[in-house]
Amino acid sequence: MKWIHKIVIFLVIATLAIVQYYRVSGNRVITAITPDKYEFIATSDQVDRGVSISQLSYENGQYVLNCELKESEYPWPYCGLSIRIDPDITTGLDLSQYHTFRVNIDYHAEADSSGRLRTYLRNYNPAYSVPDNEYTHKYNGMEFSPGVDGGVIEIPIKNLQVMTWWLADNDIALEHSAPEYSNVNMVEFATASGAKLGHHRIVIRSIEFEGSYITGESLFLILLFVWVGTGTVFLLSELNSSRKRMLIAEKRHYHLKNVNRALREQNFEFSEMAHRDELTGILNRHAIRDWLKMQSQQVKQGHGKLSMMYLDIDYFKSVNDKYGHQMGDHILREFSMVVGSSISATDKLVRWGGEEFIVFCPETDLGEAQRKAEKIRLLVSQHLWVHGDPLTCSIGIAEMKQERVTETIARADEALYQAKHSGRNQVILSH
Repeated sequence: MKWIHKIVIFLVIATLAIVQYYRVSGNRVITAITPDKYEFIATSDQVDRGVSISQLSYENGQYVLNCELKESEYPWPYCGLSIRIDPDITTGLDLSQYHTFRVNIDYHAEADSSGRLRTYLRNYNPAYSVPDNEYTHKYNGMEFSPGVDGGVIEIPIKNLQVMTWWLADNDIALEHSAPEYSNVNMVEFATASGAKLGHHRIVIRSIEFEGSYITGESLFLILLFVWVGTGTVFLLSELNSSRKRMLIAEKRHYHLKNVNRALREQNFEFSEMAHRDELTGILNRHAIRDWLKMQSQQVKQGHGKLSMMYLDIDYFKSVNDKYGHQMGDHILREFSMVVGSSISATDKLVRWGGEEFIVFCPETDLGEAQRKAEKIRLLVSQHLWVHGDPLTCSIGIAEMKQERVTETIARADEALYQAKHSGRNQVILSH
C-alpha cells in the first residue's frame, strides 16, 4: 500500500470521527465560577473613604452578600462581590473564545432602589496594568437587572463595554481601549449607581461562561484545507517524481551509450598493449616497475618527491553480488575513467588488483596528495554510475621517505585499512 493510500484512509476515518464528535458532543465549553475553585471576597466603598458595610456568608451551598449602604464623604456608596481567579493577580482566565456570561443572582434591594447591579470582567494586561494597583486592571462592564427568583440571565459578552471613566483616569492608549478578555483575573458584581441607602442582599446561585472551541464554518474550512492540501501535495509529489524518473532514465541511457562506446574504443587499443590492464585499459603494476625504481632513486638522493594514493571501491563485493560480475567489470572501467580524468598528466593510475588502484604522484608532497585524493573521493561520490546506484571509495595516502617502494605502498595500504574501518568514504594519511 502506497503512502498516499494510507494518508487518504486516515483522513477519511479522521474526518468522519471529527464530524460525528462535533455533532454528538457539540462544541460547547463551559467554565463555572464556583467557590471551591475561586476566592469570593466582599467589597465596599470603605477602600474609597466610605462607611458602607458588606458581609459575605455561605448559606445552603450559596454565597450571600448582605450590604448596608451608608452616607459618607464618598459620593457614590456601593458594596459588592469580587471573585479572584488566581492568587497571582497577574494570572486569569482566557475568555476570548467565550460568547455568553450566564448568571443566576437574586437581588433584594430597598423599594425605591433601581434594582440593578453592575458586573465587571476585569482584565490584566502588562501593557497598561500594574500588579499592585487593581484600578489599572481593565473594567469591561455593564449594568443589568437580576430581580428575585428571576432565574438564569444570559449576558452576551460582546455587550460589555470598557468604562469611560477608567479609560480617562488611566490615560489608556487607543489601541488598548476596546474590550479585552484574554486574561480575566477578577469577576465582580456591585450595586449600581442608582442604589439607595439601606440594606441590600445579593444571593449568588450560579455563575458560568459559555464559549465555543471552534465554529462549524471554521471546522469545515479546516477540513477542506487539509483535504485540498493533501491532494495538492500528492499531485506535486507525483509530478516531481515522474519528472525525475524521466530525467534519470534519459541521462542513464545516454550515459551508458557514451560509456560503452568509449570503453569499446579503449579496450580495442589497450588490448594490444602488454603493459595495460586487460579489463580497464589503465597501467598495470608491471608497466611502472622501471619508472618506480627511477623515482625511488631520486627521492633517496633528495632530488624529488613521490606520494602514493591507494584507492579501494567501497562495498564492491555487494555490487557484484547484486548486479553480477559483468556489471562489476563495467563499473571498474568507469571508475578508472573517473579517477583518470581527475589526475594530472604526470600522475600514474595503476590497477593494483581487484577493485584496488594506486595513483603515483611524482613531485607531490603529502598535503598536495591529500587535496588530490579529496577531489577524487568527491567526484566518485557524485558521479552517476552505470548501474544507477551511488558509489564511494576509501583512500590511503603515504609519501615516500628513505625507504623502499614496497614499504611506502604498505604504509598507504595501512592508511586505506584505517579509512575502511573508520566508516569508509574518507581519506587517511600515513605520516
